[in-house]
Amino acid sequence: MRRSPKSLANSIRLKRQVDNKCFLVVEGRDDRKFFEHFVDETACSVTVADGKPNVTEVITRLENDQFPGIIGVVDADLDHIEGYQSLSDNLIILETADLEALLIRSSALDRVLVELGSRDKISRFRGNVREVLVMAAVWIAYLRLHSKRDGLSLRFKDIKYKEHIIDESLSINLEALVQEVLNRSQLHGHSCMDIVAELRLIHGSKIDPWLICFGKDMIGILSFGLRKTLGSNNANDVTPEIINRELRLSFDWDDMNRSEFGQNLRAWSKRNPGYWILNPTESFN
Repeated sequence: MRRSPKSLANSIRLKRQVDNKCFLVVEGRDDRKFFEHFVDETACSVTVADGKPNVTEVITRLENDQFPGIIGVVDADLDHIEGYQSLSDNLIILETADLEALLIRSSALDRVLVELGSRDKISRFRGNVREVLVMAAVWIAYLRLHSKRDGLSLRFKDIKYKEHIIDESLSINLEALVQEVLNRSQLHGHSCMDIVAELRLIHGSKIDPWLICFGKDMIGILSFGLRKTLGSNNANDVTPEIINRELRLSFDWDDMNRSEFGQNLRAWSKRNPGYWILNPTESFN
């Protein structure tokens, strides 16, 4: 059962009465699973707020009461592209669109490819897998951005990635992708080719793909690739859920310490004496 931000904030207040830990508020359960590998459980408690707006509201409610030792971490989504910045020192926005994108950009992807991929197929693949994934997914990101800016309310849930991927290169058939999203959004009066033209204009603006690409899209493409182009797995063995889990487990302390948000977490602890999040025995090289 989901709890309201007001209820979550009250729960944190009650917990503080018996335990002087800091409280880390995250969007979802996968985020909590990720942080559990790095958080010092004796000093920090992780709370799931069920969504970015709820994280923000919980932090705001507690800040208004001058409640110390509270911090939230949220996905950027399209915030970096749209110029939104956090106005709170207690709310960290990831440097990538979502946590999954951060995992793929890290060396965790290399370890997952060793575990789930085919060495021979990957060696024959034309291109760097990480770069190919982000450059394919960026077109889906452009479509998300276009939908937001033009108020189209396009539906992206359960995109059938395998129907739009060119096997050998793992690139996207852009026209087919746009048409599917228009169909599932029941926007039959919109021209597919007009939208494709708009996406090509966005592409020409040279946006950093790591600021806009969603990891969920890259994982969907990777899931397909690990069945054919990059591996020989059965579909049930490389579902997006399995890949996401493997990426979380493969993200290590070196990855954490190199990441901007890992450095932001440690900077927060320095600004808040007596409260810390990450295991203090793990330090930067």
